[in-house]
Amino acid sequence: MQDRLKYHLEKANLYNLLAKYYEHMNPEKHIHYYKKHFYHEQKVVQYYEGMKGRKESSYSGHRCYSC
Repeated sequence: MQDRLKYHLEKANLYNLLAKYYEHMNPEKHIHYYKKHFYHEQKVVQYYEGMKGRKESSYSGHRCYSC
């Protein structure tokens, strides 16, 4: 799962950069890359929450509220 998380993080960052670049130059490309960014960003959150859930279940006595 770590590899998939890394993959989606890299793609989200790349597409965010491209979306920002085209924001005022080419609105169609901006929307295209923003949608790709958003897709990969959602995947990052899903993987992160899944990993976080597994850690919480293995540390049932852990009470760190800043995690």
